[in-house]
Amino acid sequence: MSKPAIRLGASVLTLTALLAASACQDGGKTDTTSDPKAGLPVASSTPSAPSPPPPSPSSTAVPKTTEAAIARYVTVLHALSRGDLKTVCVIAGPAAKKAEAEGFGKCRTTFAIMRSMFSDSQLSALRSATINKTRVTRRANGDVDIPTRAVVSSARFTEHDLGGVTLSYRHGNWFMID
Repeated sequence: MSKPAIRLGASVLTLTALLAASACQDGGKTDTTSDPKAGLPVASSTPSAPSPPPPSPSSTAVPKTTEAAIARYVTVLHALSRGDLKTVCVIAGPAAKKAEAEGFGKCRTTFAIMRSMFSDSQLSALRSATINKTRVTRRANGDVDIPTRAVVSSARFTEHDLGGVTLSYRHGNWFMID
């Protein structure tokens, strides 16, 4: 297999993990509500959705700038370092849905596995990671590509570890799509 194919596969795997993580929102639990007359909880006959609904438009739209996309990805890196998979999965939602459709697990599960593959020093480095803007590209359609080599931290990350990402502006904010 060629090096570009291996890098692409690693990036797809990493992004798929991120996307799958955002798609999980306690899909295996049933909804419970209280019956005011009986005072007892009753199970809903409607199963939980397999993935969260699309993000609703933000009341305070984030700027549609490369800087805002970078800031959103830095939020993902810092959240991943802390184990805040809820935040990671919100931002990686569109990519996680794609990954789940391709057979990967739920977002939180997949990102928990991905996080466990990082060393303690890598997780620590992600807490203060930044992005070198000169290595970020903006596509003609407005999407923003952030390669792994743009991540600036005290630890080294490879395409296999982290993978590059593409963010797209949707519903007033930036989301990972690939």
